[in-house]
Amino acid sequence: MSRYGSLFARLLAAQVAVAIVLTVMLAMIFYAERHRTVAQLVVSRWAPALMLVAQGAPMEKARQIAPGPLQASDQRPGEVFGIASLTPRRSIVSQALIEAGLPVADLVFGRKRDVTSVGPTLWLALRGTDGSVRWVGFESAIVEEALGERVLIATLLLVGLAIAASALIAHRLAQPLEALRARIAADDVSSDPLPHASAEVQAIDEAWRTLRQSLDQQERERALLLAGVSHDLRSPLGRIRMAAELLPEGDGIAPKREVIVRNALQADRLVGSFLDYVRSGELCLDETVDVALVANSVVAQQQRADTELLVEVPPSLIVPHASGVLLERVIGNLLDNAFTHGQPPVRLTVSTAGLRALIEVEDCGSGIAPEDQKAMLQAFARGDMARRHPGLGLGLAVVQRVAKRMRGSVTFSCSPDAARTMVRFEWPIG
Repeated sequence: MSRYGSLFARLLAAQVAVAIVLTVMLAMIFYAERHRTVAQLVVSRWAPALMLVAQGAPMEKARQIAPGPLQASDQRPGEVFGIASLTPRRSIVSQALIEAGLPVADLVFGRKRDVTSVGPTLWLALRGTDGSVRWVGFESAIVEEALGERVLIATLLLVGLAIAASALIAHRLAQPLEALRARIAADDVSSDPLPHASAEVQAIDEAWRTLRQSLDQQERERALLLAGVSHDLRSPLGRIRMAAELLPEGDGIAPKREVIVRNALQADRLVGSFLDYVRSGELCLDETVDVALVANSVVAQQQRADTELLVEVPPSLIVPHASGVLLERVIGNLLDNAFTHGQPPVRLTVSTAGLRALIEVEDCGSGIAPEDQKAMLQAFARGDMARRHPGLGLGLAVVQRVAKRMRGSVTFSCSPDAARTMVRFEWPIG
């Protein structure tokens, strides 16, 4: 699973997005209300002096009642904050001035102009009663010279806090689910409580453990049934074979005896398939096995010509946590499958790739269609639907079951020219 598609990443992204949107909305509301309040205070202090200027009174008279230094200019100020004039402050201040009855034709936020000005200045274009326009300026807290830097720093701090808080919350929410996923992957049915898990997650854990125990019980009962039936069938099959071999010699008896013995042996092999399937899920993986030795033993039992069975096996390949019986059955089933459904020559290769051991069986058959490969690894699945070859469809199922127990895998591949097909059994040995 991709890290960016995990529940933690999605929760974090959603919470960060919500936090940023809420932060921006609150900042905009605070920004507008702050400037509206400051604008009203500024207008209430400067309105009397500005009204005198608009009425054409001398600047000296207006300066006498002004709460601070009042500047005058016949032209529009040259050094202004262009970006500041585009912010909502401009409309907020204009609205407050108009509501106070001042004839404002224009306003700009200016920089420090002369020695009498010690800070940013608010410049107003006041239209007189005779239609003339006079520019007057005064220092005001409504003008913020470092607005961009302050907004950027504040935004970064808020976003950082939002990400940190969201990461903590998302981690606390995703941690129980990750612990549940790890417990399911490890097939751990212990009743230890999940850390920081909500009631819903605990209920899922309880339901999974109940289901897992039920499946285990069913598997045990099925294995017991298969083992019991297989054991009980072998006794009468043995008696049938013995009785057939004890038949008296006579005309036509030998061919019939051979048919009986052949069918009894075939039935015995089918029963053996049931037992192999049962053992593949029960035998302990607690041995240190030389895979090369096991492979050579299976090859010797095949009794195939060198032109039919090619073998590439190292002198020794020791692997821990395995079962010699199961690995022997895996190699035997893969070779039987290749000779039964494929074409010779068959190649058996035992090797390693990094920290993984590989058993590969390659033949010249047509292989298994990609859409059927997964189904062929299931119990009782048969690629030969016409049943020209006797069997129960348990050969590859046993291989798949052993691979799953050894934390390995079974894969199929085909050469580019479709002349050879290969089944690979691999598992970690590190």
